[in-house]
Amino acid sequence: MNRRLSLALALLALAPVAAPALDVTVTVTGIRNAKGKIAALAFSNKTGFPDQPDKALARAVVDARKGTVSLTLKNLPPGKLAITVLHDEDGNGKLNRNLFHLPLEGAGMSGKPEGKLPPTFADAVEQFDHSRKLSIPLRYWSK
Repeated sequence: MNRRLSLALALLALAPVAAPALDVTVTVTGIRNAKGKIAALAFSNKTGFPDQPDKALARAVVDARKGTVSLTLKNLPPGKLAITVLHDEDGNGKLNRNLFHLPLEGAGMSGKPEGKLPPTFADAVEQFDHSRKLSIPLRYWSK
């Protein structure tokens, strides 16, 4: 094998290989009514977490339906991600909150956010190395 070809093969072996993008299908449970939209957002850091769609890495939106819906976040990079789901009942494009900053509409997320208000990015982050399915229940703080 000539020297140039050997060097080219050695450099190619050292080049980083991009990990394939992954898809996360989220099943949202506990939806209390069919008003508005259900949105899923994926974040790779705390900027914009948990409810700013313009800062999300990916988002998916479907019409709300009482009970359960599924949506898919596509082309996500492998690694640490936090997934949030929101029930925008009035369709204004944001998660309405009360004076104590508690959501007036349904919200839920990946990870282990129970017991902390408000949950942090670190509470919701999980390692995603391949496409997978995830179930997230909505929680409503108001009636």
